[in-house]
Amino acid sequence: MSTPTPKIEIASQLLDSALRHFFSEPPEYFAAICLAGAAEEILGKHVESKGGESSFNSMKNGAVLISQFLEGEPTTEKAIHNLMNKAKNSTKHMNGSADSTIDFEPKAEAKDLLDRAVTNYYQLMGHYELKETDLLTRFNNELNT
Repeated sequence: MSTPTPKIEIASQLLDSALRHFFSEPPEYFAAICLAGAAEEILGKHVESKGGESSFNSMKNGAVLISQFLEGEPTTEKAIHNLMNKAKNSTKHMNGSADSTIDFEPKAEAKDLLDRAVTNYYQLMGHYELKETDLLTRFNNELNT
């Protein structure tokens, strides 16, 4: 008989694994992208279930507002959503033989996804027994200073 596993625990493991892949030698950015993307999504849903705004929605909404000032009218939420998730989706899906390569900077995209996941994780620390790990501290110290 299986034992139920809380999704917050799954998301925490995914985030930890993503950070390990990001900091491994050599770095494994594509694995970090997939794992951080999954963690970010689950953690974001938990943030929203607690009445907060996920880091994804916060960034998306800010980008829509900024686009209004830069372009005179706002870019659609869907366009921003697709752009923000391009790396995550293009590394886990292949839409036919013409879609056989990616064209983005893997380190930068992994860092962006990790940043969103880590932000959600910190928002949830007051609601769950989540710990500040050495990898979280390293990510914050090395990449967000």
